[in-house]
Amino acid sequence: MAVSKVAEKIPLSPGVEKVTKQDNSFSNQILILFSAPLLTEELSPVENLLLQEEIDAIALVLEDISHPIAVEIVVKVATSQTLQDVLSHRVKPLIIHFIGHGMTDRDSTALVLEDEVGITRSFSEEELAIALSNQNQPPCQLALLNACHSEKLAQAFVNAAVSHVIAVNAEDKILDVAARCFSRRLYQALFNQDSVANSFLVSRNAVKLDDKLRKLFNSQTFQQGVNFDEAFKFRLLPQTDHNQSLIIEPADSHQVIYPQWLNTNIPRKDPNFVGRRQEIHQVIKELVESDKRCIALHGMGGIGKTALAYAIAQWLHERDRYKDGVWFISLRDTDSVGTLITKVTQSLELRSFALEKELRNSRLFLILDDLDRLIEKESNELIELLNSLLEQCPNLRLLLTCRDSLVRDIDCRQQEVYSMGASETRQIFKKYALLEATWGDNDDLASDFNLLVKFLDGYPLPIKLAASYMAETQCTLKMLCEDLDIEPLEILDDYSPEQRKERSLRITLERSFEMLSVEGQDIFPLLAFFPSGLSRDLAMAIRGRSGNKALMELLKFSMAEKSSTASDWRVTLPEPARTYAESKLQKGRGIDYLAPQVLDFYNGNFCDTILKLLGNRDEKKGQELLLQENSNLMLFIEWGYEHEMSSDKICRSARITASLSPYWRWIEANQDPLVRLDLALLAAERNQDQVGEDLVRNAIAAFSSREVFKDVQSLGRESDDLESFEFESITVNHRGEIIERETKLAQYFTETLQSPSLSGILDITLDMVAIPGGTFMMGSPQGEGYDFEKPQHKVKVQPFFIGKYPVTQVQWQAVTSLPQVNCKLQPDPSYFKGENLPVEGVSWFEAVEFCDRLSHHTGKSYRLPTEVEWEYACRAGTITPFHFGETITSELANYDANYTYGAGVKGIYREQTTEIGSFEVANAFGLYDMHGNVWEWCLDDWHNNYEGAPTDGSAWFDDNNLSQKQENAVLRGGSLIINPSFCRSASRNLNVRAVRDGINTLVGFRVVCTVGRILQ
Repeated sequence: MAVSKVAEKIPLSPGVEKVTKQDNSFSNQILILFSAPLLTEELSPVENLLLQEEIDAIALVLEDISHPIAVEIVVKVATSQTLQDVLSHRVKPLIIHFIGHGMTDRDSTALVLEDEVGITRSFSEEELAIALSNQNQPPCQLALLNACHSEKLAQAFVNAAVSHVIAVNAEDKILDVAARCFSRRLYQALFNQDSVANSFLVSRNAVKLDDKLRKLFNSQTFQQGVNFDEAFKFRLLPQTDHNQSLIIEPADSHQVIYPQWLNTNIPRKDPNFVGRRQEIHQVIKELVESDKRCIALHGMGGIGKTALAYAIAQWLHERDRYKDGVWFISLRDTDSVGTLITKVTQSLELRSFALEKELRNSRLFLILDDLDRLIEKESNELIELLNSLLEQCPNLRLLLTCRDSLVRDIDCRQQEVYSMGASETRQIFKKYALLEATWGDNDDLASDFNLLVKFLDGYPLPIKLAASYMAETQCTLKMLCEDLDIEPLEILDDYSPEQRKERSLRITLERSFEMLSVEGQDIFPLLAFFPSGLSRDLAMAIRGRSGNKALMELLKFSMAEKSSTASDWRVTLPEPARTYAESKLQKGRGIDYLAPQVLDFYNGNFCDTILKLLGNRDEKKGQELLLQENSNLMLFIEWGYEHEMSSDKICRSARITASLSPYWRWIEANQDPLVRLDLALLAAERNQDQVGEDLVRNAIAAFSSREVFKDVQSLGRESDDLESFEFESITVNHRGEIIERETKLAQYFTETLQSPSLSGILDITLDMVAIPGGTFMMGSPQGEGYDFEKPQHKVKVQPFFIGKYPVTQVQWQAVTSLPQVNCKLQPDPSYFKGENLPVEGVSWFEAVEFCDRLSHHTGKSYRLPTEVEWEYACRAGTITPFHFGETITSELANYDANYTYGAGVKGIYREQTTEIGSFEVANAFGLYDMHGNVWEWCLDDWHNNYEGAPTDGSAWFDDNNLSQKQENAVLRGGSLIINPSFCRSASRNLNVRAVRDGINTLVGFRVVCTVGRILQ
C-alpha cells in the first residue's frame, strides 16, 4: 500500500474534558498486515480479495466516531520478514489485524503470506509461535485474524499474553463479505469504548443482518441467505472474561491517519479485471530477479495489454515498491517523442523536459502504453530516448506496451500477451453477464457454455461484448449462442486462432450494434473521429442530452470504455472496434458533417475553459486538458484550415489557433505555432473573418518577437544547463547570536531583460531559484503568532522557481517598457529611489500585470507566489519563527529594531529600504530578504484563518476572476517599519489588510515561475 498519509483533524468538542495520557506501552495504532499473493507454489492462481475495501471501511468508521480519537492505521504487506519486524518493535500497536487467506492441511493450519514475487508462503502455527516468543510484553491488546481456519493460529497470540484474539473456526472458511462486515462493526464498537465482549457480539450481529449475505445462496438450506452460518464462524479467545475495553490513549482532537492512494495516476483496482495472474507474476519476477529494467508487453490489438499493465502497476503500488510512485502514460495516437516527453513532464509534474536529469535519482515505475504510432512515426527517436533513460536513470523501471515486438537496439525483456484461458474467459463472462440462475435450465447448458467459450477464444473485447449483450437483452445462454450464429465445435476447431478472433469480434460487435437505440447507432461510428475519447461536454454539444444517454448505452454494451486516466468524464472506442465503427458511418455523416459542430464547441466552451484555468494560474489542469484533447483538437483544426466555410464569417479554426497559440506546446509539442498560425490566417481570410484575422496577426506578432522555436528535446538539453550558485546560511540562538554558518549550493536560471538608459540598452537579469517540492506544516504553532495564522496544517507543495530577491526598481522599469497586457504601469512608483532597491508602492493588480508582461515576453509562465509557496520558500525546511532561528537581529534583516522578538536584542532602525542581498545571508533555499525590507504580495484572497484552506499548494480564491478581484489579498514578510513579530515566516499582514488596488508604500513582490517553464 502506498503509505502517503492524510490526517483529518476535528477540534475538541465543547464540554469534552481533556484526559491525561495513561501509562501504557501501546500506541493508538492499528497495524494491518495484508496478503494477496498471485499464485500458489504450484503456480495456480490465488483468489483475489478486496483488501482496500476493508481498509477504507475501517477508516471511514473511525472518522465517524463522535468523540475525539487519535489513531493511525499502518498497512504493511504480510511477508515472513515483515511479520518478524513488526513484532520486534518496542512500542506495540493497539490492534494487529491480518487480512488474507488461511489454509489447513489435516491437523495443521497456516496463514498464507506472500513473497516478493507474489508466490504464497505458508506461515505455520509453529512459525507464528516462534515469531511471538521471547516477547517482553504482549505484541498488542487485540489480534484480529480475518482468515479462513485461523482459530489454531490464534493460540500463538494467546500464548504471547494477548488479552483478546478473534479468529475463524479451524474447520471453516469465511466469506470476504462477512469478514469485511465483521471488522467494520468491531472497530466502531471498540473505539466507542464498548467492552471487547460486547464489541464481538454486536459484530456477529452485524453479519447476521448484512444485506449482501442475505442475497447469497445457501447450499446447506437451499435458500437465500448465509448470514447466520457466517456469523457463528468467528471465535473470541481465550475462553475468559472479555468485559473490559481496550486501553486507548485519550485525545483532545479527532485525528485518523491512514494510507491514501497517492503518488500515482493509475486508478485503484478494476473490480471487473480477472485473471492474468501468471503474466503479472512473470513481470514482477523479472523486475525482482533479473537485471532487466525495461519490459515490453506485445500482442494483437484488444488482447488486454493495457489492462494487464494497469494490474501490474496496481500490485506494485499496493506494496509501495517504488518510493517515487507508479505512473501510467497513455500514448495512443501520439506520433512524436516530443509529445511523449511533454506528457511525462506534465503527469509527473517535473521541472523541465530533461527527463534524464529529472528522473536520475528517482525510484519509479513508468508505463508507456500503446507505442504503436510512435514506433511507426519516430522509431529512431523513441529508441534513443528509451536507451538514454535506461542509461542515466539507474532506479527507473519501464513497462512498454505495443502490438509488435520491440526488439531493435534496446535492452528490453519481451513478453507476449496471449489469449486468456478458458477458465479466465468464464470468469470475465460471469462478471458482465446476468446471474447464472437466469441462464436457462436446459440440459445442454454446460455444453452451450463450452461452445461459447471456444467461440470467444479468450479475446477480452468479444467476451465483454457477448456478456453485456446477454445482460442487456436478458436472453438465456441458449438464445445467446443462437444470436451469435455459433457454429458446432468441430467447425470452430477448423478455424485458426486469428480467424476465430476476427469472427467473434465481428459478430459480437454486429449483434450489439443491432440492439442499440437510434441515438446509440448514430454516435457509435462518430467515436472513430475522437482518438482522444469523446468527453461528456462535447457529446452534449454535438448531440444534446441524447448524446450522453447514447454514451451510457455504449458503456452498457461494452462498445465503449470509460477512460480511467482522463481528468474529465470521457469514453473511448476500444481499438479493435475502430475499423468496424468506421464501416458504420452513414453517407453524409462523416467529418464534413461533424466538424462544424465540434469546432464551434472548441471555439466556445473548450477555449473558455482552458483560458480561464491558465489565466487563473491553474496550469496543471489546463495543461492536462490540452494534452488529453490534443489528438481530437488537431484532427478538426486541420480540417478547418482546409475546408471550413462559415456562413456567419466566424472562422472557428483560426480563432481557436490564435487563442491557444501561447499554450501550443501542450497541443503539438514539437510544432512551431507560427506554422499553424500561417494556416489559420489563410483560413480566416477565406472566411472573411476580420476579427479572426486580427487575433491571428496579433499572435503571429507576439511569437515573432520571441526566440527561435525549439523542440522539446532541445529545451530538455537546455534545462540540463541550470546553473548553481554558492551562498551562506546561518542559524542563531534565542538571543540572536550566530551559532552555525553553512555554505550551500542551489540551482537557478537567469531571465535576461532589456532596459532603455541614457547610454543605450542595458541587459537586466532576474535570477530564479529552483525550490524542490515537499510537505511542511503551514501556519504558526501553539504559543506563537495570531489566530489568523492558525490552525497549523500540513501542505504538499510542488516544485517551482522563485525570485532570489524581491523585484528591483531596474527590473520593474525593464518590464514596464514591454507591451501592455491588461493595465498600465508607472515606470517609477517607488518612494525610496535606487536601481537595486526593491520596487515598492505597487498595487496587487500592477504586480499581476508585471507577471503577465513577463510571461508574454519570455514564453514562460510567471505569476505571484501563492501564500503556501511563499511560506514554504521562506521557511526552507525550518520550523522556527524565522528561517534564521528563534529570533532575528538588525544585522540580518531590515525592520524596526527598536522592538525585539523573544530574547533578541534591540538594534538599528534604518528607516529606509536596503539594497537586495545586502545582508549577504540567505535561507537554506538560497533566497534573500524574506524577512523585512518590503511587504510582498501573494496571489491569494485574504481569509481570517486557515479553516478550509487548500492543502495542495494552490492559491486560495473565493472566486476565480483575477482581473476583477474586489477582496483583499495577502501580504507576507513584514517591512522596514514593522516590529519583528510581523516579519516571522508564518506572519500574515494584519494592519494593512492588503487592498488589491491600493498603492501602499513599502509593498513590493517577488515572482514565481511555474514548473516546466515551457510556454514558448
